[in-house]
Amino acid sequence: MTFDPPNRNTSATPFPEINVNAGTLSLEEWDEPVAKKAAPAASTSAPASAAAPPPQSQSPTPPSQQELTGHDISYLNPKEFRNAHLGLEFYAPGSWREVKNSRSLHLLDAATGTKLEANGFAREGISIEKWVGMRLHIVDKEMPHFKQVAKPTVIKGENWGSRVQGIVAEYKGIQPGDTEESHLLICCMRTDSMLVSIAITAKASVFTIKRPVYNWIFSRSDMVMPVAAGAAAAKSSAAASAGSRNEGERSNTLADSVSSVQYACADGHDVGRLAIGQRLLILGILFYFVLAAWAKSMDFSSRVEILGLCCLGLMTIFSSLLGFFRLAGGFGWSAVKTLFMFILSFIPLVNIILMVSYNMKATARIKEDGYRVGFLGAREAIPDDNHDLRNIFLVSLALTACLFAVSGKIIKPPKEEPVAEFSPPDNRYSISMPGTPIEQEAPAAEGVFNNHTYSVTSGKIQYAITSFDLAVRPADPTYFLDTIKAGMVGQGKGKISVINENSIQVEGNAGRSVTLSAPGAVKKVDFFLVGKTVYIIEAGAPKEMANSPKIAAFFESFHTN
Repeated sequence: MTFDPPNRNTSATPFPEINVNAGTLSLEEWDEPVAKKAAPAASTSAPASAAAPPPQSQSPTPPSQQELTGHDISYLNPKEFRNAHLGLEFYAPGSWREVKNSRSLHLLDAATGTKLEANGFAREGISIEKWVGMRLHIVDKEMPHFKQVAKPTVIKGENWGSRVQGIVAEYKGIQPGDTEESHLLICCMRTDSMLVSIAITAKASVFTIKRPVYNWIFSRSDMVMPVAAGAAAAKSSAAASAGSRNEGERSNTLADSVSSVQYACADGHDVGRLAIGQRLLILGILFYFVLAAWAKSMDFSSRVEILGLCCLGLMTIFSSLLGFFRLAGGFGWSAVKTLFMFILSFIPLVNIILMVSYNMKATARIKEDGYRVGFLGAREAIPDDNHDLRNIFLVSLALTACLFAVSGKIIKPPKEEPVAEFSPPDNRYSISMPGTPIEQEAPAAEGVFNNHTYSVTSGKIQYAITSFDLAVRPADPTYFLDTIKAGMVGQGKGKISVINENSIQVEGNAGRSVTLSAPGAVKKVDFFLVGKTVYIIEAGAPKEMANSPKIAAFFESFHTN
């Protein structure tokens, strides 16, 4: 049968055979080599001025470019695009932007909104007519707003010979959400092992002017041996030996595979999954190191920090697990091998060796497909429609939100006692402290008497006050105060440092006020000498609470009796 666009009945058969005249071409003469004509000829579907390149002021086209294209197309800045899995190579204007996807090719001309999509799959024994019927059936099914306006026409590419067969079909219609009509050109190409289609969509106003460019893209396309050919042939042979389905069932299955663009790699690996798995494993390792560093310095009494740590922990687990199974799928492992390698991943040292081995093997195979592998893997080899990392983050965030909702009953905030005035039994001083302070055992020291230390913890802040008597008053109070400060710093064995120091007067008595820094915390200490008695007032807290009003009120409340 032949296509009759206005009356075409796609429900009669999903893949109608096509009778076309192999001698007719829909490509304009603009596609002919320069040597055969002096200038581009006018197209019946576009003005002559539209088909001709705009005037150029630069130097003539380099010979190498003329050899590549057959004529002067320097104003297009042609760039080569390819997809090794499809075995597809073609040239398009250099200004078009490629949207990376390991399973297909997508180009966008940002200036005009023109879109190009090339995809396909490995399959033997399908005629070009049947392939066109399959592909156009998908258009009728998924894009009913497009109507066919021209009978499918045979085309011949520059280097096709008998290797490649091609047929072009043209559609027109208004896409959902648009007010201007669009054109759709579909070029179906076939070799003995591959079926590929290149679809170009453009607004009608753009299409009228750029039609010769689109036709040139089709004519300069080529199909070489894809990396998928070997595995696809084996798969096709196995399917043929089964012989359990009739021709109509096989045709419908093929139609479904056209929509999902399925294919296999020659050695059984999937570069897209390998790239995804490698990146997720690398991120899992980075998350683990950040998690370990954070856990060492975090405040486990902080509800927010605990939940943040849980979120990062979930991301670490999910990235590692999903990365492993993505790699397993990319390598083509069986279920038994995947389970065995998964169990080995929990054995210390063995898991590190395996992880290094996975990474090296994945890197080698990704590079074989022509992708560059960096610190975080091969970004360009990851399909654009993959959102594993985003999903991991959203799931981790959702689970953390659930933990936050119930954590109020699990993570209790530190209890704070009401502030009250405190005096020791000898009533030598008074100070306001929360709750009831407890006396700490003080070490004996030569020349020190009546040594008493009282401390209490309220919330995240620790309060303490120490008093002791000397046998005699120091002759040099300044030197004595320096000695006390040095003793405080020395207790930290290099982990405590002074970040602020001031001389103070407490009820007319000379003293010092120092702020000490320790890992994850700060401590403010005031100490002074009253006759032969030494007073040391301390308050320690996390760094973010260094300027808490509660600490300031604690120091201001001290006075001697």
